[in-house]
Amino acid sequence: MGSFLIVEDDPSTQEAVVAMLEELGHEDTHVVGNGVEAMESLRESVTDFMMLDLMMPRMDGFEVLRELRKGSAPRPAHIIVMSAHANAEEQIGVTALGADQFLGKPFTLDQLKEAIARAE
Repeated sequence: MGSFLIVEDDPSTQEAVVAMLEELGHEDTHVVGNGVEAMESLRESVTDFMMLDLMMPRMDGFEVLRELRKGSAPRPAHIIVMSAHANAEEQIGVTALGADQFLGKPFTLDQLKEAIARAE
């Protein structure tokens, strides 16, 4: 099934993503609230999937992707970016930085399931 690192600063979105992942059978989840915590978590343990918000305090999702490209921490096998500001330019930008999938927020359970399947 794989482990998931959820990088999201909004508590209600954190809860919703964890609930959706659990409904899809993914129990191994870890949640952090910003990019700094994400980088620390990635340095401490290997994760299969990272669900990454773009707009966060301290270090945003773009910065996390740039740091992963530099090798500052082990890159998760699959990166799914989540953003409420889903425009075409942003989607191209995160893909160029190494994201595997892009989900516009809010997203449905079926959209999440499809993104995970496409990323694998």
